[in-house]
Amino acid sequence: MTLAADRSPRVRAAVAQNPAAPPDLLHVLVEDRHYQVRFAVTENPNRHAIAIALASPIRDVREMVAHRGDLSSTDIEALMRDPAHQVREQLAQWSKDPEVLARLARDEHPSVRAESVLNQHLSREDTEMLAADRIARVRAVAASSRRLDPATLTRLASDRSANVRWHVLVFNPERLDLAALIAEDTDELNAGQAQSQLTDPREFPRSLEELD
Repeated sequence: MTLAADRSPRVRAAVAQNPAAPPDLLHVLVEDRHYQVRFAVTENPNRHAIAIALASPIRDVREMVAHRGDLSSTDIEALMRDPAHQVREQLAQWSKDPEVLARLARDEHPSVRAESVLNQHLSREDTEMLAADRIARVRAVAASSRRLDPATLTRLASDRSANVRWHVLVFNPERLDLAALIAEDTDELNAGQAQSQLTDPREFPRSLEELD
């Protein structure tokens, strides 16, 4: 208990990460004033540490739990039901489970759906589904995913949202046919970018490898 109350956050974090740390001590450390100590609890390999972190009232602790690769189905369900969409966003970013991602792709919050699009483990079918999302921000992220069918991108090039059209344009520069569609865009920024890509396409990446 003495080390858990040490003035140094590094010392307290070491205690919080120790598999031998008792639950009552972790309950205290998970609400420590220093983030390094709180996060150390989420890295503790002991199973009771995960339960304690998931029950924390501090959102950033629950967010960090979503980064773990050894979560049980019960842990994942708790994260999926978390009232803070930021926690569910972290799960959408870090999960490698297609079934979990399929559920997150249908989350009520658009930020969670958008985050799931960026996860390469999301199925192409669900990526296509999100390209038709009612929220423009989600469609825009889908347009930037490099995983949509060519016909879907052609449709999105005429999307009602200027932001979606921008993402179609800049994330798919090899599609000069899309640039031609957007070159007369009502949005000046979109039109200018499209015209630049058409004028000298050599200045823009032509493949996914170049974009990366």
